[in-house]
Amino acid sequence: MFSTPTMGRRTFILLAPFAVAAAAGGWLCAPYLQGECEYARVREIAGAQPPTDVADASNERKPAATTADEDPCMDRSFDWNALYQINSDVIGWIYIPNTPIDYPIVQAPVDDPERYLHTTFEGAVSYPNNQGSIYLDASNAGDGLNASAPLLYGHQQLNGSMFSALSNNHITGVLEEHDQAYVYTPSTTWRIALFAANAVDASTETVQTSFRDASELQSMLEEKLSESEVILYDPGHIEQLWTFCTCSYGIWQNQRTLTYGYAIERRDAT
Repeated sequence: MFSTPTMGRRTFILLAPFAVAAAAGGWLCAPYLQGECEYARVREIAGAQPPTDVADASNERKPAATTADEDPCMDRSFDWNALYQINSDVIGWIYIPNTPIDYPIVQAPVDDPERYLHTTFEGAVSYPNNQGSIYLDASNAGDGLNASAPLLYGHQQLNGSMFSALSNNHITGVLEEHDQAYVYTPSTTWRIALFAANAVDASTETVQTSFRDASELQSMLEEKLSESEVILYDPGHIEQLWTFCTCSYGIWQNQRTLTYGYAIERRDAT
């Protein structure tokens, strides 16, 4: 990571490519699947029941904000105390309808930014538990998920877990199938529209994780739109630029897919 006086703070993409195969016949707690079995257990402990009446928003392009009463995804609750007892680095939860993405989010420590590349939520670190965790970049530690440019990482896994569903978003027709995300904290819920995606070479790519002002953010948005292979629409003026990073395989050996989003609804606890 490094700082620049003109463009805010940037961070090198750290996510390392790992893949875990699923056993034939369904989920088995074999050593190479222990990570996903762990996350099923964490969901149960957190009381993370997914909404049962989720409206299909896959064809919406810039949907009008709905109230929490109209969107069951905005009403989810979690046992944050139970999650904190498992891992004090927990800062939130992410859910993306029409995908398996339904995981706790942890904060990467500033003094150990790669910890959650290989460490699961419950602390498993040794091979073959390479699922790691969904985590917020260490450079976002100061403002957390309220940062002007939150950067979230998750591995691509052959069993379809973690951020695998996002790995092909740079291919036409994929992002449309899951173009909304929900991020939860004890105090805030965001409904995030995913509007563009791009495949990049992680050996050279950096992602900006903060902006000095609104004009700098808009300049970066225009730059990302000009680079993106898939654009569902231009969101116009935004207050946050969310980036979701995962491994993908194609042109570059260290290829990553970056998916961009912005909040179309935010609800703060009263």
